[in-house]
Parts: sequence; structure tokens; C-alpha cells
Amino acid sequence: MKIKTITMALLAISVNSAYAQNLEVDEYGLTVGASHTISMFGKDAQNAEKERLTTPFKSLAAQRMASTSSTWYISSTEMNRVCEWWDGEDPRGADPQPSGAASMSESDAQEFAITPQRTCRLWSEYPRYFYGYADVYMGNDNRLNKPVVVVQPYHVDISDASYTKQAFYNDVNSGGLMSSLRNAGYDVILYRYRSQDKGIEYNADGVKRLLEVINSKSGVSSTSFVGLSMGGVVTRFALREIEKTRSLNNVATFISFDAPHLGANFPRSILDNTNRLLDKVDSSLCGLSGTCREARRQLQAIQAKLNTKTFKELIMDTPSGASDRSALLSKLASLGHVQTVPTLAITNGAQSRTQGAPSSIMTSHFKLHRKWYNGGSKYFKVHTKPSVDNTAGGYANFYQVFSDLIAEQKHPITPYVTKGQKHSFVSTRSALAGSANYWDEVAAYPSNNEAHMTLTYTKARKIREWLDRYQN
Repeated sequence: MKIKTITMALLAISVNSAYAQNLEVDEYGLTVGASHTISMFGKDAQNAEKERLTTPFKSLAAQRMASTSSTWYISSTEMNRVCEWWDGEDPRGADPQPSGAASMSESDAQEFAITPQRTCRLWSEYPRYFYGYADVYMGNDNRLNKPVVVVQPYHVDISDASYTKQAFYNDVNSGGLMSSLRNAGYDVILYRYRSQDKGIEYNADGVKRLLEVINSKSGVSSTSFVGLSMGGVVTRFALREIEKTRSLNNVATFISFDAPHLGANFPRSILDNTNRLLDKVDSSLCGLSGTCREARRQLQAIQAKLNTKTFKELIMDTPSGASDRSALLSKLASLGHVQTVPTLAITNGAQSRTQGAPSSIMTSHFKLHRKWYNGGSKYFKVHTKPSVDNTAGGYANFYQVFSDLIAEQKHPITPYVTKGQKHSFVSTRSALAGSANYWDEVAAYPSNNEAHMTLTYTKARKIREWLDRYQN
């Protein structure tokens, strides 16, 4: 099984994107009845544009020139000074001398030996931190004056392909939201992280820097923020840090969309068994065959992704993330909630309806054959946790996904019994940061729990109406 397929299996919310049969368009240009789940995971390489989030190695002057294009590189104002050309060496980027070229003369060598200190002939400055990309889509007036910044959710792709700007655009435009906003004169800025795994605070610094860049542009009246999932936590952190030291006069409003302010529920038993599977891969019997190496590499890549700083900050009950998570919760509690601009919370969880999952623990069993695993055949168990899984909230189905993953593996892991169930991923309480009182308004709760990051027509219309109300 390819890494991307494993990634999709473990961390996907497997809800099919679908438009309703009724393609009626309302007065805002939104497709009535449209519904789409914004994916957390990358698509197979053959089906997605190849675009890697690499740091553009550009000097300050080149960075400024790049910032005039439709994609801004969002970097820190702190700079590192780098020597491009040391005395006695070729300039950076210059072709090496061809073979047979004259070498250093004897007199030059003697002088260099006498004076070993090097002198820089050309210095350049580079940003110390590179936070991300802001893809700018102008409104119909073709003037940057009413920006709406959409901050991306967590995007999972172990092979390091990016959340492409086209994929992000398509996700937000499901049902016509991007087109509706741009036709109304809003300038939509899609903000993508360069290093999402460095933690909430680091990425919040990127959002703060983006706001500074926006405010430096002439003609901007005000800016609104829409934070999707992790993006809602990042944006809240950034705006509140600004608000505690200076005003948010240039910010019109903040919309938090199904954000895990109190954390998200990725089942602990799945994390534990991913580690146990890796520990049991039989290197002595399986050896160094291509299939064995690939199996180990896949499991190691998954394990590494599940142990990143951001994952441990946001996921409840991770094996090694208690300190990261408690530190984030402490910082969020200290910062509090945005106070001086209108705030809207959107949740994919019902107000009180449970997931309808069994109240007793369910178990999936997996039999591991002796040929592949040390210690003979062995049974592993994946247990559900009803007290957390069955609460109201935007749901995922990682138990079933994990069962499917085992069943689909090319290496011989035999599912003995597989039972899966959907479970609360971002609880309604977490999406509200603990209370509806922290928000000026909570969008209408869905009558039933929906898959995490489901953008329905009702939610898209609410976003449009809210921005029309508060952003001039």
C-alpha cells in the first residue's frame, strides 16, 4: 500500500464530496443544497498537482518583488545576514572553474597563508523565519480593499506534497462560496502554512505577520478571518495576542469553523497499535526485501507524523504529548477570547445529540502471522472509548478506517474481526472553546452530527451574510 493511501486511511474523514441534485443558485450565487467535506489529507500524486512547500531562497529584495504577485511569501521581519561571496571563493551559485583552469598562483597562495582571515565581498539578507503562503484572489473590482483571509486546516501528507492552492481553492469554493465572495467585491486570501507541524504559536506568528503585510497595502479598509479547524485555533491565538497589546481596528470579524479549541479526539488505541505494529515488524525473518522495507518505512512515516508538535498539541490523550498539549491549553487560557471584534462560531456537531454509537466498548482484533512478526501469531485489539467517542461533535470514522487499512495491506496482516464506528472528532464543546458565551453568535447547530469540516449550503450562506453584516 502506498504511503498516501495509508495517510488517507489513518487520518482521513472519508465522507464523499457531493452536490445535491437541486442545483438552484440563490441570490448570493451559492448552490442551494450543496454539501462538501473539506479534506484533511492529500490525494494520490497522479490526481493532484505536484507543488512542494519549499522555502524560497531569496534575498530581501527578491522577497519584496515576489510579494507583488498573486502569491505572497509570508516571512519574518527578523533577518539573517548571509555572505554570498567569500574572498578567494566563487560567488554562491556561480559555476565552478572548468577542469584545466588555472589554479591559485603561488604568490596568491602565499598571501592567503599569511592572511587566513576571510573577507566577504557580497552580503545578502534573508528572512529568519518563513511562515507560509498567501494566495490572493481579487474581487470583481480588481482592487485589494476588502480582504477575507481563510486560514487552512491541518493537511496530512506524509510524502510532503503540499496542500496546493488549487485544492484549497476548490475546497472553499464548494457550492460557490469563493465565487460568491469575489463577485461581491471581497478579496479572498487563502493562507497555507509552510511548517504546520511546528505548533500553533509558530503558525499564529505567520498569521500576525500576514495581517501586517495586508495593513501595509494602501486602500485596505478592513480584514476578516475565517479559520478552518486548526486554522481557527491558530487565528484565535494570533488575534488575541495582537488584541492584548494593541487594537484590532483593522480587523472586521473572526469566524471559527469547527476548530478544536479544546482538542480533538484521535483514538489512543490506534496510536498505541501503530507503534506496536512497528515494533513487531520482523526484521530477522522478513529481512531486507523490498516489501519488508516498504512496510517498515510506511509505519515509521505514520509514527513520525503522529508525533509532531502540532499533533500532540491538538490531539487529546496522545502517548507522548501531554506536556505539549497542557502548554498550549495554558497559553490559550491565558490569552482568553477575542473581545473587540464580532466573532462567529460554526460547529459540525449537534447541540446535544450523541453519535448514536454503542455505549459499551467495541473491539477490533487483528491477527499477525508468524512469518512476518516476532513471537509467532499474535492478536492485537483496538478498543473504542464511549465516554469520548459518543459525545456531540463533528465526527470521523478512524476505527473503521484503521480496520480497512489492515485489510488492504499487501503484507500479510490478517484481520480476524473488524468492527468500526464513527466517533466524535471535534466535539461541539471544543468547537465553542467550552461555551457559546465566548462568541457573539453561534451558527445554527446542525440537527445531526456531521463529518468534521463539512461545508453545507447553510454554513456557506451564514459566512456570506456575516461578512456582509460586519465588513465594510
